[in-house]
Amino acid sequence: MDLLTLSRLQFGMTAFYHFLFVPLTLGLAFMIAILKTIYLKNKNKKYDDLAMFLMKLFAINFAVGVATGLTMEFEFGTNWFQYSKFVGDIFGAPLAIEGLMAFFLESTFIGLFLFGKDRVSDKMHTFAAWMVALGSTLSALWILIANSWMQTPAGYKIVETPQGVKAVLADFFEAVINHSTVIRFLHCVDAGYIVGGFFVMGIMAYYLLKNKHVEIAKIGLKFALIFTAIVSLIQIVFGDFHGYQVANTQPLKMAMMEGKWETEKGASLTLLGIVDDEKQETKSLIEIPYLLSLLSYHDPNAEFKGIKDLVKEYQKIAQEAKEKISILEAKLKELEASGAPKEEIEKLKAELALAKAQARAYNITMEDLPSVALVFTTFHLMVYLGFFFAFVVLWGLWLLRKGKLYTNKAFLWTVLLSIPLPYIATELGWVSAEVGRQPWLVQGILLTKDGVSFHPTGNVLISFLVFTGIYTAIFFVFLYAMIKAVKKGPKETISLNSENQIKA
Repeated sequence: MDLLTLSRLQFGMTAFYHFLFVPLTLGLAFMIAILKTIYLKNKNKKYDDLAMFLMKLFAINFAVGVATGLTMEFEFGTNWFQYSKFVGDIFGAPLAIEGLMAFFLESTFIGLFLFGKDRVSDKMHTFAAWMVALGSTLSALWILIANSWMQTPAGYKIVETPQGVKAVLADFFEAVINHSTVIRFLHCVDAGYIVGGFFVMGIMAYYLLKNKHVEIAKIGLKFALIFTAIVSLIQIVFGDFHGYQVANTQPLKMAMMEGKWETEKGASLTLLGIVDDEKQETKSLIEIPYLLSLLSYHDPNAEFKGIKDLVKEYQKIAQEAKEKISILEAKLKELEASGAPKEEIEKLKAELALAKAQARAYNITMEDLPSVALVFTTFHLMVYLGFFFAFVVLWGLWLLRKGKLYTNKAFLWTVLLSIPLPYIATELGWVSAEVGRQPWLVQGILLTKDGVSFHPTGNVLISFLVFTGIYTAIFFVFLYAMIKAVKKGPKETISLNSENQIKA
């Protein structure tokens, strides 16, 4: 394999493992905070016991997440030096804020929650739970701000320095709240809530099937079901909004997600299809007329541009930028010779640097695109799983209403066996989003192949194999610790009037 492929594989592998742990921290932290708040109101110790148990699982997950995430920070410099040099002035700020503001907040209050029990008041203990939830959410926010800027850059300008062309911050708030930050944040965080919800439902179902910790399991299952039902149904709305945003700001990614090679007016939505990258065609097995145009542009007759036409458009942009370079260079010489104001000269220099970046970045061919079949398949599987989650929670709500939630073995086994599925869905969504952004590292201004570091290929291969082995070992240690903690179960507080408390 070449240097670029190996560098992408190594970062993809580390991100894949790290992203196994991130969503659960988001979901569990928020659920724990709600459970503690309920306990503060009704004083039912079962809610407190459940919250403490889940925080222990959270802590295991958090520790492994930190260990796997640190490597990625260094990889920006070791494997992607050219990228770091190009966007470091912008990309570094969210990462630094995430570490200083979110990570330390989260880790500090995890310690207070776990080791401050019976040493602080119930109100302070509940406050600690909410601070953990806030810290994990802020951590996700700043990481997603950085990622969203790569997807839909804003608030920047391109400058030419002695070290080369680079992007610098022009407007902090515009860069932070760029075209996709808000909906990407809502979509990703809600996915974490679904992961947490199914995780808790599955564990509670396991206890009920084993007839262990029955009282806590009933409380936990009912709570997790209602929580997961809300976030699963909301995710369908967030997903629609996110799709609309991608269609309007990253049309090539959307075309690959939907497997559309040719431009269509009143485009149909392919529910099930087979993509052939070599023949550059998609065979639709099940499709709904006009629905893709309706979802993408809120107009059933809207034109949906295909992959081939979009590539031609980008080539045209590259050619126009290339022609613009010579004109701007001549104009710059005139301004410098005439003694024009410095601000005017700097503005022209920035325009020239942007033209150079676009002339390079938009000069792509069909061969530069990723596997459309991979983007199409991962995206569609993610969507299918999302609707499956909605079906499961609606089934659960129906059983709850009928008074059969805790005894229906088919449902209990379904949610138990479904624990891995939200994890798979989040990984599929990540793959479709990041692979679908190719061939760019930063949409429209930096190609992926221009961001890699200059290393001997053998060095990257060795580090890739070593990291794969280490991360796999960490994952199995994580599984062992989690399974052991789940089998041990929550530490239940003995109460003389537990039956009355549960009724309350």
